Amino acid sequence: MLQLLLVDDEPVILQSMVANDWAGIGIGEVYRAASGLEAAEILKNTPIDIVVTDIRMPGMDGLQLCKHIREHYPRTKSILLSGYGEFEYARQAIMYGTVSYLLKPVKDEELMEEVSRVRTFILQEWEEVGSLGRARQTFHEHLPLLKANLLHELLSGAPIPVPELAGKLNEYGLPIEAGAACSLMLLRLEEGFGQSAADAMLYDFAVRNIACEIVEADYNVWTCKDSFGYLCILLQDKEKGGSAHRGIDKALDKAAHDLQLKITVLLKGHLSVLISGRGLFPKELADLYRKSLNEFRKVPRSDRGVIIRSVEPRTQSRSLDALYSPPGFQQLLEAGRWADARKKIGDVFEEMRSKKLDTEEHMTEVVYTLMNAFYYIAHLQGKTLLELSGWEADMTADPRTFSLPERVMEWADKALAGMEAGSIRESKDGKNQLISRIHRFIEERIADDVSLQTIADHVGLHPVYLSSLYKQETKENISDFIMRYRMEKAGVLLRTTDIKIYELASQLGFQNPPYFSKLFKHYYRVTPQEYRERHVT
Repeated sequence: MLQLLLVDDEPVILQSMVANDWAGIGIGEVYRAASGLEAAEILKNTPIDIVVTDIRMPGMDGLQLCKHIREHYPRTKSILLSGYGEFEYARQAIMYGTVSYLLKPVKDEELMEEVSRVRTFILQEWEEVGSLGRARQTFHEHLPLLKANLLHELLSGAPIPVPELAGKLNEYGLPIEAGAACSLMLLRLEEGFGQSAADAMLYDFAVRNIACEIVEADYNVWTCKDSFGYLCILLQDKEKGGSAHRGIDKALDKAAHDLQLKITVLLKGHLSVLISGRGLFPKELADLYRKSLNEFRKVPRSDRGVIIRSVEPRTQSRSLDALYSPPGFQQLLEAGRWADARKKIGDVFEEMRSKKLDTEEHMTEVVYTLMNAFYYIAHLQGKTLLELSGWEADMTADPRTFSLPERVMEWADKALAGMEAGSIRESKDGKNQLISRIHRFIEERIADDVSLQTIADHVGLHPVYLSSLYKQETKENISDFIMRYRMEKAGVLLRTTDIKIYELASQLGFQNPPYFSKLFKHYYRVTPQEYRERHVT
């Protein structure tokens, strides 16, 4: 329970404030003081969490008391009471750490509501302080997962700025060098392994350890398991100066055969291996992974393992921008934005038609991306896709279902309709609905004012509380999301349109094009024009 101190030199008002049901909103002891000096004495001997003080008092006034609290008790929060004529004067209290002020006369309900809000804010602050200590204790325990998650982000094409990536590589102790050549080895467990989830985890662990032991003699290694169940191993030569385009390494070819043999002998199972070409890390990693994944998906599962040697990545490979532009399909499903999800599917197939990208390879890419999102949402709720949507994918019923655009659109629409009808998660989760409203507002108003105050007015919350709630739910600041969305939107428009740079800046809410270009270069490490030239098809 938190401690409250009420300060006012008018006895009737002070007694009225003390008489409120403070215990009902989580306040323990309530102290009173008739002056700023008396309040300072109480603070000296009692741990006070919240101070409510009038601005006009003899001796030490409310502003001086707020300054005293800021200097000596920085974790104590102050609420200032002021009359209408003192409004401008009261604004000075902000620099003294006042979390809010109320205009007199103050109703009891209004005062209690504000104290309750500040109490929630304080508890969140202490929770964050405690979580930092726990985070330090568990960092090394979670380091393998942190490493795997970071690689998974890079494989998925997450635009992590190079300085930030370099810092994480160093923090995680990963001997991977940005700008150097890398290769990928994708592993798929075939026949002979157990079928249960526990068996799968044990075999994944064993296969990963054996693979790393074989290749670590010649390569620096970084591993993760992707969304589709493949074990992914990123490899960089331990010797400096490896060419990014020198072809398939004979050492990797030998390692793949050795790995298959050991898996068969030691684990009694069969393993398929795909060895990619070479690309620069991290610039070409996502394209390298995407191409390798698409090739692997087209290889039928076998009762005996196979080795696939991927061709070199094409520098001008054409990807489906509509499929990967933010917000992602999985994000839309998580937020329950069903209409937006349907529109995104329509945009993907329109791009395939207009750019003549309706090949079997691109169709496979779309199907697996959508299916992975459907299964993820179902499993997130502890259900099968059949339980959640009333529909289940059957890849064997008719192969043409997943190779013809019309059939795939029909399949996706049916799955969406069933999932929308069966899912109740978003309707019961007010916080997720709030985050969805915030994201939709930002996306629709990105060219206009998307300040914290504007967003707070839109959703009807105090800016301080909204900022804290958003950070708690998403683990990032609203300003970070806005900047990332603007930069990712800029990247998509530069890749897919001929829009002029100054027009692009205006569409994304930047009135100063040079400032936009400066932020873009900080984010992508290249200017907008250089980015466009590198992605011209």
